[in-house]
Amino acid sequence: MEDDYNPSEKAVKIVEKIKEMTGIPAIFIDRKPNTVQPSLTDSKFGGLPYWDMEKEYPTDSKGEKMMLLAQINFSDLCAFDTELPKEGMLQFFITVDDDVFGMDFDNPVSQKDFRVVFHDTVRQDVTEEQVQTLNIVRAEEADDYSTPIFHQAALSFRAGIDFMSSDVEDFPTVFVQAVKAVTGEEIDEENWYKYFGEDTDDGCYLSEELSGLGHKMLGYPGFIQFDPREEHKELKCYDTLLLQIDSDMGEDREDYVLWGDCGVANLFINKEALRKRDFSNILYNWDCS
Repeated sequence: MEDDYNPSEKAVKIVEKIKEMTGIPAIFIDRKPNTVQPSLTDSKFGGLPYWDMEKEYPTDSKGEKMMLLAQINFSDLCAFDTELPKEGMLQFFITVDDDVFGMDFDNPVSQKDFRVVFHDTVRQDVTEEQVQTLNIVRAEEADDYSTPIFHQAALSFRAGIDFMSSDVEDFPTVFVQAVKAVTGEEIDEENWYKYFGEDTDDGCYLSEELSGLGHKMLGYPGFIQFDPREEHKELKCYDTLLLQIDSDMGEDREDYVLWGDCGVANLFINKEALRKRDFSNILYNWDCS
């Protein structure tokens, strides 16, 4: 990042102080090269979903079968010490024909056009041929305006430490505390964003270092616009980032994931519900510039 910007020494120290104050564990998700083709039960974006043929497949508000956006096989994460399940599979589905990708702006927890499904057991006897008989539209095959997934992708996971993004509601308080710790200055919390002058790279450096963006589970969310939980207090109970899927352009300059105009999607859950493995009540949000 310092190759792109030329921040002041003070800005670097303030950002490092914020990282020191806010670091929490997270699982970061990497898209594998497109030469790696995911299997039916692999963790992936897009593609053909695993499905227990004895269960009813999810449908949208029109009764149409939904398409898979993401599938997380928790056996890939069992070595990590987190509150996530050690086994089973989490899937994220959306309606096929919708230019807002199944999101309900008035009621973002209504799963009428998106669905989160948890399988506590992954059956090894399910075959691709069986699932193909369901005639499901794959996300990467849908019309460009109704899918954020342009190519299916296998996923890998790594544990790490995540830091509070500058768009999170509590960030101004943290910033003021970090400034005082580093410089001794006491600044106005309401105008914290004016602390770094416009004629420096300091503000851009902070925003990039603490963007909160990227594919991940747990940790802090990132937003292009704002945190919906800040504006709607009844959503504050969704206090845990279950899954974040960011826009993702490959080295070949191809879009693999694209939420509108380079946006990001977040799925939130209540911490206690996660402990109980109850994925029935999820806040789904995505925004773009």
